[in-house]
Amino acid sequence: MPGDDMRETVRVVRDLLPDIFAWPELPGRGPASGMIGRTLGLLGQPCVLDADGWRLASAVSAPQVRSERWWHSDLDDIEELTLDASAPVKVAFAGPWTLAASVRLAHPTMDHVIADEGACRDVAQALAEGVADRVATISSRLGRPVLVQLDEPAAPAVLGGTLPTFSGLHRYRTPGRDEVEGAWRLVVEAVGGMPAVEGVWMHCCAPGLDLGAIERTGFTGAALDARHLTDRSLDDVGGWLESGRTLALGVARTDQVIVPPVDGLVDAAAGLLRPLGLDPDLLDAGVVLTPACGLGTWPADAARAVLERLGSAAPLVAERLHR
Repeated sequence: MPGDDMRETVRVVRDLLPDIFAWPELPGRGPASGMIGRTLGLLGQPCVLDADGWRLASAVSAPQVRSERWWHSDLDDIEELTLDASAPVKVAFAGPWTLAASVRLAHPTMDHVIADEGACRDVAQALAEGVADRVATISSRLGRPVLVQLDEPAAPAVLGGTLPTFSGLHRYRTPGRDEVEGAWRLVVEAVGGMPAVEGVWMHCCAPGLDLGAIERTGFTGAALDARHLTDRSLDDVGGWLESGRTLALGVARTDQVIVPPVDGLVDAAAGLLRPLGLDPDLLDAGVVLTPACGLGTWPADAARAVLERLGSAAPLVAERLHR
């Protein structure tokens, strides 16, 4: 979400999302509050923030400490402002492969973690432990079910071997399927069996995510940009929903600040879902309408408006599918 005022943002999200409270992320507060920085605030692995971005280090840095402190103060605000709520809390963390593609190894190299299989394994393990600890704290404090989401925008590039090195002349190694799925499985298994955890979702707004891979590793929900669903991937989506999993369908594009009309959102969602030929009740239970990605760069009024319109569109999509 845009801005840097967590308390005001919590009020907005609380009022607009009564069925799932999505823990707000505020990248406007700075790098320690962005997708990578906020996740590194949970890790036992020390990191520093320098001119080249986040980097593994031998000691914790001030930005990493700031990130960890924001987790605590944000939880205080959420607890105070949502006392009467009972909806699940969805909290997102950067996934292991997006971290590996975004965080550099310790000096003096300019390579990212993805270049080193051992470092990838260490980061994935630290992430699993950090997420499990944070989820336990959240569930204890709020007394509500938790949905865990891993944000993996870099996953298709990692799997496809298209990540460029610092020089741009080469590409980083392509991890094997067992390595990729093993890192995801570490996190899923660390939190999936916790009594308070209602599900574990994967979010990817880039094209080319393999639904089969995330199904094999135990994810129960997939949050995807609707524009990237091809005829072939729609077959996978149908099987995903038939298995009882959740689809968070990103029908409101976020790469440009345009608040779509409710009718347009309904047309887009129904146009994708109806050809699946699935029972409308199954679709109604398994599909959530969402923005395709984050709204952090949007004006605050526009961000609120798109969430309002998605909320208005959802029951209309269900109504149309039942016709």
